[in-house]
Amino acid sequence: MSEAAGGNKAGIEAIATHPGEAHRRTAFAASTVAIAGGVAGAIDLAFNIVKAVNAGTSVLRPWKGVAAALLGKDAVIQGGDAMAIIGVGLHFLITIGGAAIYYLVAKRQGWLVRHAFLSGLVFGTMFFLAMNYVILPLSVIGHPLYVGGETIAFALPGHIIMIGLPISLIVGWRLKNSAAPIAP
Repeated sequence: MSEAAGGNKAGIEAIATHPGEAHRRTAFAASTVAIAGGVAGAIDLAFNIVKAVNAGTSVLRPWKGVAAALLGKDAVIQGGDAMAIIGVGLHFLITIGGAAIYYLVAKRQGWLVRHAFLSGLVFGTMFFLAMNYVILPLSVIGHPLYVGGETIAFALPGHIIMIGLPISLIVGWRLKNSAAPIAP
């Protein structure tokens, strides 16, 4: 048997002797992403609900705005309050998607796990920049929502605190406390 085939045989044997390992790793990754993205989404959801109540507006308004970015303003107006449910769903899809991206990178770049707080500051900033200057301009909205120093000075720390830090700290904690090896 060739050396290459022998190397493959060892890999196959390792898989065959641990048939549940792949499932366990997949379940761990999925639960980590769901928890991190869900917590970040819930924090941001609660903040925006409190902000709407304090402003005297409908608590559904921010979530209708999220739906409008995908479906357009007319569709949201015609769809009524039920469109807020679509907006909340999209909101959690975005935060869980962000957590998935962070998890995949952190799994390969161990320093993100070792420096989770600093990584959260950077990730929250990158999340804000991607949402405001890439995703929103590509959406039906067609332009960034946060322009000018005052709005950015308010929105950027919010994304860092409510999105970046919860995702980085939860993913980092779960990866540190798992049996799975983390890249150096």
